[in-house]
Amino acid sequence: MRSLLLVTMLVLAGSALVGCVQVKAPETIQIGSGPPPEDIDSAQVPPTTTHEQARAELTRAYRQIRWLESENERLRERGDRYKRKYKDLKDKYDD
Repeated sequence: MRSLLLVTMLVLAGSALVGCVQVKAPETIQIGSGPPPEDIDSAQVPPTTTHEQARAELTRAYRQIRWLESENERLRERGDRYKRKYKDLKDKYDD
């Protein structure tokens, strides 16, 4: 069984080297259950000329992502508090 697997892998590797097997990568890969992300408008990407500028822009972008994630969590918790408060008040005045 092991030798069959080895032979199959060798045949596939050889075919790929000769160009017999063509595999196309998917256009997009969806992770999670939400809607797929929108395409990035390259006009919104800041132009950089050096590796250090690109690194600084990437650092800034990740900092903004972390802030947005924390803001999203804060608002989610706030919404949960208001839902509980509404439920408590509704139960209190429905009695």
